Amino acid sequence: MKKHTPWLLVAPLLLFTATFLLLPLGYLAVMSFTEGTSFFARTGYRFTLDNYARIYEVHRTIVPNTLRMAFGAATLDLLFGVPFAYFVSRIFPYRELARALMVFPLFGGLYLAVGIYFLVLPGGLLYPTLARFGIEYKDLISMTTVVCGLAVVTFPFMVTNVTAALANIDPQLAEAAESLGANKWQQFRRITLPLARRGIFAGYLICFGWTFGAFEIPLFFGRVDAEPIMAVQIFYEVFKFSALGYAAALAMVVMLIAYSVTYVSLRFARGVLT
Repeated sequence: MKKHTPWLLVAPLLLFTATFLLLPLGYLAVMSFTEGTSFFARTGYRFTLDNYARIYEVHRTIVPNTLRMAFGAATLDLLFGVPFAYFVSRIFPYRELARALMVFPLFGGLYLAVGIYFLVLPGGLLYPTLARFGIEYKDLISMTTVVCGLAVVTFPFMVTNVTAALANIDPQLAEAAESLGANKWQQFRRITLPLARRGIFAGYLICFGWTFGAFEIPLFFGRVDAEPIMAVQIFYEVFKFSALGYAAALAMVVMLIAYSVTYVSLRFARGVLT
């Protein structure tokens, strides 16, 4: 009985993973090679390779647009997240308060998107201020707004990874450098930054992977027709055009890129988050 105890403990997790992760992925992979809604047809599905060809032929800009969005948001997180994490972990006295405030964006992009949407609409709290500067709601519908909104949502991922990496750095190294005449900037550039680079890079990749599949903020503030984004296009293909096979092909591309990035980020984060 003792030999089987570990397997009995792991069995529910394996069953859950197989049912709600592997099985849907298998369905999605097969569906991506079917035409229209034929996957669910009683007469059997119609096999086709046109779904993946259509991604290049019809929506050849959709992958570059999505990559640009993800890289832009992750880069903003990098530029602002690393100094903020350093400030919170080394200078700011109310660290727990800062960490508590960082939790709010993690509730999801939908709340942020809806909240900002109602703030900037005519009659919203920020509308008079924006109107004073000649900014209308339609002016906010852009890739720039999407990138900034996603950067806010994923900002805690960057800060968490960098803070964990900074916590693993021996403070005596900075003390030794200071005793040798190094100022704060030299300590940061020559000691802190090189030792925290794995956590920084892992945080960057996690932010990229999360934003690559983002849906809510691009839906509210993106120019869907002019600059299509993969997650939004998947939604339209399923619920507007009933092109389930093509939507599945788009989803497979999203997951392939997102999982690859997540795997690399976990490899870089090894030893940083433990």
